[in-house]
Amino acid sequence: MSSSKNQRLSYNTTFSKIRENLYFVLVEPESEGNIGATARAIKTSGFKNLILVNPKFAADHPKVQWMAHRSEDILKKATVVSTLAEAINDKRLVIATTQRKRHFKFPLYSPEEISEKIENIAPSHPVAIVFGRERTGLNNKEILQCHIHSTILTATQKPSLNLAQSVMIYAHTFFRLQNIKQSRYTYDLASKYELEKFYEHLNDSMQKVGFVPRDSYDDFITRFKRLLGRSLAEKRDVRLLHKLLQIYETRINDLEKRLGDKKSKKNIY
Repeated sequence: MSSSKNQRLSYNTTFSKIRENLYFVLVEPESEGNIGATARAIKTSGFKNLILVNPKFAADHPKVQWMAHRSEDILKKATVVSTLAEAINDKRLVIATTQRKRHFKFPLYSPEEISEKIENIAPSHPVAIVFGRERTGLNNKEILQCHIHSTILTATQKPSLNLAQSVMIYAHTFFRLQNIKQSRYTYDLASKYELEKFYEHLNDSMQKVGFVPRDSYDDFITRFKRLLGRSLAEKRDVRLLHKLLQIYETRINDLEKRLGDKKSKKNIY
């Protein structure tokens, strides 16, 4: 696991390898804002490799830096090249992103499907995901330089997603599926025995306070079984329920003791 002072969670081993080998490539970006916002999208999703192909604005342009907002390190380390070929020649898998249907009809994979594909390749080999120009995207020649193609499904064709928005969707999808899925909370479910002991405790407590269910004790307990079964109670949940009953039992015992003491005093006098 890798971690730093600024991270919200530690990266798992697989994601740590993927982030070293995954490159986000912008082909001839035309907006200084998009360059900076892309760096920010990459940084917030745990990635660090940015390649700029013939950008219109330099990475140190004031507006680029302003839009990056605490992601200036991504810009500082970004690689600037003249052609797409230079950016992808050493990559083992290259993914083209597009919002337009092309006549060659390559299959278009979703960001989630792309995440599955890079999971098996990026831990060991360099992978690039390529984004086109803001106005025209990637041209056909550039698209065909890539191994596979991907698109983000949207409700409308126009307006299409902004360049930095598209990068954010892919970057966060990769982060979420490659990292968070292995960091999900693992439920420590209560055993059948532990649940049955609680039902016994509940039954004893009800009888102790003289509570008589409208139907029967068994039917009342069955309703609790339905509730806890549906909630997939954890061990700590069952301990909490036991504790709640114990609090009431302690209070009842204390009241009974006080009542008994008062009766004893009356009998004395």
